[in-house]
Amino acid sequence: MGGDDLDRMFTLVREVGHVELKFTIDDASYEAVRAALGGGSERIRNVYYLDTPDLTLRHHGVLVRLRGGQRPNDSVVKLRPIDPGCVPHSIRRCADFAVEVDLTPDSFICSGALKRRLGRNAVERAVDNGEPLRRLFSEQQLLLLASRMPEHLTVDDLDALGPVEVHRTRSRYDGPGGGLELQEWTYPDGSRLLEVSTRCVAEHLLQTAAHAKAFLDRHGIAQSGPCPTKADATLAYFTRQ
Repeated sequence: MGGDDLDRMFTLVREVGHVELKFTIDDASYEAVRAALGGGSERIRNVYYLDTPDLTLRHHGVLVRLRGGQRPNDSVVKLRPIDPGCVPHSIRRCADFAVEVDLTPDSFICSGALKRRLGRNAVERAVDNGEPLRRLFSEQQLLLLASRMPEHLTVDDLDALGPVEVHRTRSRYDGPGGGLELQEWTYPDGSRLLEVSTRCVAEHLLQTAAHAKAFLDRHGIAQSGPCPTKADATLAYFTRQ
């Protein structure tokens, strides 16, 4: 990043306090990253994003995600980008609302996400049976979504784009930020997106980034060039089919 971008990034990180560092991994490094991080616990999730065929929500800075699979399911309404100083107090004080800066080697963005935990199989049951999707969201989530969504749309008008099978493996590597996590997003045609990530507080950003980068270099894990986020890659995949 250039100097001005770095200054803005550090100012935002200090204001928000929480960072997720993300490294998109070149597909040629799949075996290397699996060998380096494959010794930890693995979780499998099925991920859907809700939007219109022309991605109306995404163009309005909204991401709506559903996660099913092995563990208790959840729904998330995420605003990205977001100005943390403009979030209504009623939302910021909600225990399930989190503001975070996503940081890659060449970019950063701030997002705010409101999550609702759901029972097992709630997502697949609703999607497969054609049940109203609004039942998967809390009243606060629906209000947050309505603040960005065009008035003529409701949650039940949205398409469930997916699923993508996501394998999440947390390594036993004990570095700053609580360790590294590998996410493998596999699409229906067999293509995949590989991402290594870790979280930290603002005070540990430089140390955590250096630790993570050194770990990847030590294991011969190559990063790919600039890449869309997992959400944007998934939305693009399912709307061009």
